[in-house]
Amino acid sequence: MKFAYLSAEDALRLSADLRSVEAGITRSLSLHTAPILEAHQMYSRRTACLSGYVFGHPSLGDGRQIMTSQLMYMDTEVGIARTLNRWYRLGHPARIGSA
Repeated sequence: MKFAYLSAEDALRLSADLRSVEAGITRSLSLHTAPILEAHQMYSRRTACLSGYVFGHPSLGDGRQIMTSQLMYMDTEVGIARTLNRWYRLGHPARIGSA
């Protein structure tokens, strides 16, 4: 199974936009044609992530059960996953439904 939250091209565009905003350069962002969002408010919603027991993490102890940051990419055939913060090598998947 492969999963990609966003494409590399979309990630590059997002990164470029954020760099422009941080540099104070908004004229290149086509903000005058951006949609207007009325009566807006902030919401929190679930995003894809991974959970499991981690080994070799730079700041967490071995064998600790964790929930990762947002999952951005995963390829179970290759055995890798990229979260917002870091790459993970995938070990054995959890056994669902076994008690």
